[in-house]
Amino acid sequence: MRKILLEVNDLKVYYPVKTKGGGLFPKKQHVKAVDGISFAVSEGETFGIVGESGCGKSTAGKAIVKLLEPTEGCIRFEGRDIFKMPKKEERDYKKKIQMVFQDPYSSLDPRFTVERIIGEPLVVNGMTDRKERRNIILRLMEDVGIRPEFLNRYPHEFSGGQRQRIGVARALALHPRLLVCDEPVSALDVSIQAQILNLMKDLQQKYNLAYIFISHNLSVVKHLCDRVAVMYLGNIVELAGKGRLFGNPRHPYTNALLGAIPVPDPEIRSLKEPLEGDVPSPLNPPTGCCFHTRCKFAEKECLETKPLLREIEPGHVVACHMIK
Repeated sequence: MRKILLEVNDLKVYYPVKTKGGGLFPKKQHVKAVDGISFAVSEGETFGIVGESGCGKSTAGKAIVKLLEPTEGCIRFEGRDIFKMPKKEERDYKKKIQMVFQDPYSSLDPRFTVERIIGEPLVVNGMTDRKERRNIILRLMEDVGIRPEFLNRYPHEFSGGQRQRIGVARALALHPRLLVCDEPVSALDVSIQAQILNLMKDLQQKYNLAYIFISHNLSVVKHLCDRVAVMYLGNIVELAGKGRLFGNPRHPYTNALLGAIPVPDPEIRSLKEPLEGDVPSPLNPPTGCCFHTRCKFAEKECLETKPLLREIEPGHVVACHMIK
């Protein structure tokens, strides 16, 4: 059995906003970007988080890498609360968890060469031996498929796929244990997406990495992930192994997402009904089940009481009153 590497418990991330009303003083409300999610990631596992734009999946990823502070909740890495670590332990934590960003055009500094981009984490962490640093950079370039003669080139001289390879090499520079990948292939052509995904699978084996893979593309998630959490309006509504989630989805929202996957044959039409309506505002989420405004199975209980995640079979949890 794999050892648990990361635990997220009841994570909430609220953004305060000021709205009109209330006389002289603006009324203060909160956008509930992440509203109490819990999951765990094991060593060597690829854990997927999927959902529509605005569901909170990227916000959760940023909280895990400490790019923002949570409103409530706890995140434990190797058993330690990451928001209660002393400075020295926090520095070690940031070496062990790195992020691969969505846009390979804006996540690389256009003024830096490839050598400086990949070597920057090493410099920041005190590696002063230039020869040793260059050897590590050249090895990383080889691992991600960038030729060594490109060492002194700048980001604008590369294609999107090559830039993302450079971003992956930078993330690997400090030998992390976990990579948070926020839509790492969504900005790339389909053929290039396949190359980057296969590269990530190879690197996972070589470096014994765990991934949190954030995406709205269910086909990509099915190809790469071991377990998948489905998010809606800041909540996890279903979590299961890849085979169960795609083979026997139980939550109505998961069913709707799977029904929206394009079929590469114009003669075949999806048998599943498309999802109707718009996502409610996270500034004023609905009472009860967050999905009831778009669910054709909703009943009175769904409008009044928020469903808790329940295990309906080993390893498969769903938040839905209608599933008995």
